[in-house]
Amino acid sequence: MNTRSWALPLLCLLLCLGFLGTGWGCSKRAVSSSGDQAVIANEPQPAPPVETVMPERLVTAPEEKPASRKPVPIETAREAAPEVASPPIAVPAPPAAAVPIPPAATSASDDTGLADIHFDYDRYMIRRDAQPVLEANAGWIKSHGKSILIEGHCDERGTLAYNLVLGEKRARSAKRYLEDLGVSASRLKIISYGEVRPLCKDYEETCWRRNRRAHFAPQ
Repeated sequence: MNTRSWALPLLCLLLCLGFLGTGWGCSKRAVSSSGDQAVIANEPQPAPPVETVMPERLVTAPEEKPASRKPVPIETAREAAPEVASPPIAVPAPPAAAVPIPPAATSASDDTGLADIHFDYDRYMIRRDAQPVLEANAGWIKSHGKSILIEGHCDERGTLAYNLVLGEKRARSAKRYLEDLGVSASRLKIISYGEVRPLCKDYEETCWRRNRRAHFAPQ
């Protein structure tokens, strides 16, 4: 008998016996050297305990009751609060009465026939009432053939330096007007005295109107 013919069935029989020895279809536990039982993989394991997490409880603090306050008397509250002074109410001043423009002087101070002309406050323009006076002065200068010194004067309001400049502007305005009337410029000279030679020394408007002038002095 050939050995190969019976070796194959013998091998299959051994494999079957080994398979049955392992506990096919059964559950067995192997004991370790320490006496503990090893868990077989095929045995179903119990489910692990589920930990139940309880939600946190929110603790609400009790509301504080507002402290009772006694009403404060009005008089006491007014005394505690500083009183703020209200700003003064500006009362508009009554409109100033219109000051009439004085007429130009008709007589000369030195009896020469040359009259002074006057100006408005802080102005050096020739006024309408001064135009006929300058025309008469131009005729006198032409007929007498003399040179004329034109003096510029101011009232006392304003600084000394400012009034000196304003007096010069007033004298120069009179000089130009005479030149336009045909008087030769070579016969006309100007000077400013500002406020230092007033005709009137009273501190009021009537006096100041007399001091705002141009005076013509023959040379």
